[in-house]
Amino acid sequence: MRNLLHVATASLLALSTLGCSTTLSPEGFRVVEADEKMVSECDFIGSVEGGSGIGGMSQETGMQNAKNQAIEAAADRGATHIVIDNITGGYAPYVNGRAYRC
Repeated sequence: MRNLLHVATASLLALSTLGCSTTLSPEGFRVVEADEKMVSECDFIGSVEGGSGIGGMSQETGMQNAKNQAIEAAADRGATHIVIDNITGGYAPYVNGRAYRC
């Protein structure tokens, strides 16, 4: 019975992380997702990336977490805009992009 309780507790903890997506900070909310045209007159700050350990059946959440991490990295560098170059799903979602100050 005790073993069953441990398994049930561990399962609940694992399942509770599946639907958890990260939220952006106030600075992250100010970063605009842009395309090439929108940043043509802006200063390139640098490349940014984000990743998430949440994938598989919850890859949409993981991809959003990875994207949020890249946006936060851009915000931390003083960016106003981000161009997302690549989003990869699967079991380890990953995003890379470029940060700009406009």
